Amino acid sequence: MIHYLRFKQPIYAPAKYVLQTIATFRRLFKDRPELVLVASPPVFAVMAVWTYGKLTGTPYIIDAHTGVFDDRRWRWANRLSKKFSRKSVLTIVTNEHLRREVEGWGATALVIGDVPVAFPDGPQMSLPEGHNVVVVNTFSQDEPLNEILSAARLLPSVNFHVTGNLSHSRIAITAEAPANVRFTGWISDADYAGLLRAADVVLCLTTHDHTMQRGAYEAMALDKPLITSNWGLLRATFNHGTLHVDNSPSAIAEAVQSALSEQSRLSTEMAQLREERREIFDAKLKCLIDLLHDPGATPPEQRQIS
Repeated sequence: MIHYLRFKQPIYAPAKYVLQTIATFRRLFKDRPELVLVASPPVFAVMAVWTYGKLTGTPYIIDAHTGVFDDRRWRWANRLSKKFSRKSVLTIVTNEHLRREVEGWGATALVIGDVPVAFPDGPQMSLPEGHNVVVVNTFSQDEPLNEILSAARLLPSVNFHVTGNLSHSRIAITAEAPANVRFTGWISDADYAGLLRAADVVLCLTTHDHTMQRGAYEAMALDKPLITSNWGLLRATFNHGTLHVDNSPSAIAEAVQSALSEQSRLSTEMAQLREERREIFDAKLKCLIDLLHDPGATPPEQRQIS
């Protein structure tokens, strides 16, 4: 992870991307990798890897997050994204909709929803008595935090623990939160795992369609009942142990009450889902490895591995 200056601060973007591009070139020429896997956005990371590949003949794979396709901040780079994907060995996307879009660019795509999470053993965090809901949050623009806080007001007896670095938040949101909402601030990986272990329910929402939820995979890793958004991708991926909502305060509050009352059943279903998703990931990983051995090959019919 090569990063300079502050996250999510547009004023720093021109300087930080120049610094990060230079550091990326230095790292590549120092390590001399046989293959590069690069996440996008930012497109500048892929640009550096593509340039390095042109100079050295090194192949690369793009891990294309949803922002490549629907984030207004990166729409200006659409032509570059298409070019870099066509020159890559493979572009990894999170769902069939994006796979079809990448293949429409004339590039090779493979769907991998997300990498299964494996938390190390550890204790659970001590939380207040009563019901506790962990809200997986990073203060990103696609997270309906206002609606979540409104839902919390409807459930004053339920404790909501909202994750995320407070330096990325808007003060007005955090200042107006109800008394049953606690903002955790930045916490270590071990504390985060302990927080999830102590949760009765995990809440992980997005306003953007075709967006995979890493927090949902984290809930699944610990067999926690999940509430996530009612998008096709999330319904198909988290089809057990999960309640899907339309992101409105009333729907979120109703889902929290339902998840708490059905906690045992949802946890059992989530354990089943975890094993199913592991098998699917293993099949996708084999497909990826096969493509690395034969970059010119066409991926097998992917709709059979959903």
